[in-house]
Amino acid sequence: MRRLTTTLFNELKEGKFQSLLEYVKEDDTLDMEFRGNYFTVYYRGGALLIVEETPDGTYDWKGISEEYLLKGKDKYVPKHSKVEQFDEYIPEAKHVIDRYICKGPKNHLGEKEIQQLVVRENNYSPNSQDTDYFIVDMEYEEAGGTGRFDLIALRWDSNGAARKKNLVSLTVIEVKQGYNTVRTSSSSPGLRSHQEDFSKFIEKKRTAGVLKDFCKDMVMIFKQKCELGLILANEKIEGINQDFQLNVEEDVDFVCLLANYKKASDNLRNELKEMEPCKFIRSHYSGYGLYADEIITLTSKDI
Repeated sequence: MRRLTTTLFNELKEGKFQSLLEYVKEDDTLDMEFRGNYFTVYYRGGALLIVEETPDGTYDWKGISEEYLLKGKDKYVPKHSKVEQFDEYIPEAKHVIDRYICKGPKNHLGEKEIQQLVVRENNYSPNSQDTDYFIVDMEYEEAGGTGRFDLIALRWDSNGAARKKNLVSLTVIEVKQGYNTVRTSSSSPGLRSHQEDFSKFIEKKRTAGVLKDFCKDMVMIFKQKCELGLILANEKIEGINQDFQLNVEEDVDFVCLLANYKKASDNLRNELKEMEPCKFIRSHYSGYGLYADEIITLTSKDI
């Protein structure tokens, strides 16, 4: 389960981590994601800090990965003392990630930063009240490696009629940046391999009779985020708590989001030739707000 444990949720809502939650909510360059017995705070797609609940009832604070400090002449030695002193730690840790993105020879955060932008635009930006999707999980990974997805979104159309029904559905979103990431090869997972992984994941859960549990878990994360004020839209959404009755369809969607794709490239057309018809997010003018009527199905013949 990815929803927060009751203890960790309560500590965020009105306990020892409430001040950290408020800090995150006051800085829209930060994003908090739930991982069951721990939560992660992201900045520009990079894990800034982690707080984990341990079996003995204490909490383990973890800082940024060593790789972000770089090596050789570019190595950076942070001056902060403890991750627990987050109001001092976070600004410097942000700078570490900024340096890594600008100076790192093989920066891997490009697509992850786009993922976080999608979270911001649909969960807590001034426009989130008008979009049709909320991001419930970023960097989803199930124990055992049976499922790894960039984003999991909850679709709840923004029109009044849909919001009154309290019926939602889930969408798995794969984010790709540039044209070189689209093609599947022996060394690089492209759109086809992600589509196949998604199909296997859903079929495995359906066969085991636990697809409904997965859907309910994602809905509970949505409700936890609403109750903690991490998802903003309107009075109804912001007033949702864990007891709120919300029904979810078990027909999970798979959608691709291409960012900065070079239209002159043949990579997308060639990849689609080897895929089942696939849904894509079409930009609503420009931006990362997600709208149901901008989700289109493409085959190689449409490119």
